[in-house]
Amino acid sequence: MNCVYCGDCCLRMSPLTDSAHKPCPKIVQEGTFYFCGDYKHRPKQCVNHTFPSKHCPVGVLKLDIVSTDGLRARIDNGWALIKSL
Repeated sequence: MNCVYCGDCCLRMSPLTDSAHKPCPKIVQEGTFYFCGDYKHRPKQCVNHTFPSKHCPVGVLKLDIVSTDGLRARIDNGWALIKSL
């Protein structure tokens, strides 16, 4: 599944805290993008997170992405930001 970096998962729950309702302490915000501050060593639950869809439907709705060009740009921009962290 392609993440669109909306932060929904990271802001709602963290595998690193004792509560499923706390934001992940490793979250980093860059504008409207949310990433793991230690992406290469992110928790196993995050690495293994899947959804029965090619692109995260939560992020697509949350960010109101309405076109394939918009989706492609969001994913490409997210990967560019991850590489710069």
